[in-house]
Amino acid sequence: MKIVAENLSIHAGGIEIVHQVSCKIPDKSFTSIVGPNGSGKSTILHAISRNLVNWSGQLTDIDENQLSLLPQNLDPPPFFSILDVVNLGFYGKKMTKKEKLEMTTSLLNKCGVASVQNQSFANASSGEQQRGWLAFAMAQSKDVTLLDEPLSSVDLPSRKNLYQLLLDFTRTGKTLVIVTHDIDMAIMFSDRIIRLEAGSKVFEGTTSQYQEAYSMFS
Repeated sequence: MKIVAENLSIHAGGIEIVHQVSCKIPDKSFTSIVGPNGSGKSTILHAISRNLVNWSGQLTDIDENQLSLLPQNLDPPPFFSILDVVNLGFYGKKMTKKEKLEMTTSLLNKCGVASVQNQSFANASSGEQQRGWLAFAMAQSKDVTLLDEPLSSVDLPSRKNLYQLLLDFTRTGKTLVIVTHDIDMAIMFSDRIIRLEAGSKVFEGTTSQYQEAYSMFS
């Protein structure tokens, strides 16, 4: 699903956090939103998911059944194992027990948590929790998936594999928007990059265009 924002402004506590941002996120693409802390990246994700009320402008209205938002720093659910959390992603889906088992096993392996699937989610490391949440989001398999710093605690070699997994996910017909500080991974795996600074969009384009525009700062 294509997402379009026109002159999007967002306020919180009487302060304008995002200022007249216009951008287009293509259908079935991997788009990374980058920029310094406090630039409005996460706020835009919440606006897309309609979790905010104090905004103006135009923004594509996405059916909540077609969208999944994975915020940053989610509280671990008590009394749940990593396997339980991943299985929650399949809630409401029509599938046989065999199909569910096969898909769950595949996601646990791809996200690198098969060996700790029976561990308490709350007692898992931050990296394991992020892997578990990622598997949960992919199990939901929504048309639009929004991820806020989903791999910040994952080691670099594994992070590359998981970014590739996310890219492959979009190639199945999904639209993915990720907020990240990992510019190298964004350039390596994204289709497009949007950069925010102080609440305003300062760049939108392909990864190669981003490299050209910011090569002088690397």
